[in-house]
Amino acid sequence: MPEKNSELSKKAEMIITDRTKDRLVDIVLRQDNTEEFAKLARDKLNYFYENLVFSSLDLGVKEGKALDLGTQFGLCALNLAKQRYDFDITCFQDGPKSLAVSKKFAEEDMVDDRIKWTTGRQETLPFADHSFDLVISGFDMHHWENPVIVLNEIERITKTNGVLLIADLRRDAFSPVAPMLKTLSYLTKKNRIYDELKRSYASSYLKSEVIELLKSSGLRDTKVMKDLQFVYITREREDKKHVMVEFLGP
Repeated sequence: MPEKNSELSKKAEMIITDRTKDRLVDIVLRQDNTEEFAKLARDKLNYFYENLVFSSLDLGVKEGKALDLGTQFGLCALNLAKQRYDFDITCFQDGPKSLAVSKKFAEEDMVDDRIKWTTGRQETLPFADHSFDLVISGFDMHHWENPVIVLNEIERITKTNGVLLIADLRRDAFSPVAPMLKTLSYLTKKNRIYDELKRSYASSYLKSEVIELLKSSGLRDTKVMKDLQFVYITREREDKKHVMVEFLGP
């Protein structure tokens, strides 16, 4: 098992602390409106989760054990289960509400028999060392209480030649997408959606902050990239060059 940094850098500690208030408010708002937001995510935003799965498959793994780590409502697990690859898929959720919605969606999509389910805290993942060939997490990092500890856990549970794709919102990307989010709230007649997503962006990290958090973690051999909206942490197999999909919207 790789050595973990025992202490956060002062800069990493400050980055996490600065996001705490927005993170907690975001979590409370989302839990208060779980089912409504879940339906919106699947009906209107599934394009992003689908393309995360396609990008993860470009990292060099087409079979083995795959973990969807905290992706809201298991949408990465669901989209991966729809592909014709031989993956043993586990969906991890951090609460019973999200887990129940994930299972419901899987049943509706008729892929529930392809997915295992578990719940808990991201900081103490209930998996053995070097368990997974693929770890994918969509838009959950800004919910993590201590992202450095979670990054260490990801390193622990990923196989030596395993790959990973962690994607999240980026705080400085809110202004460009705000008009689209306002339009989405108006068209769906869900006025709270804009405010909730605004809080989610506020609790997320800049690319430079993600790099700093990685420096304090034991997660190795990763790249950090961004596009117009999101930031990504990736690790691919040495013999595979991936093609990152830039999510411009449907």
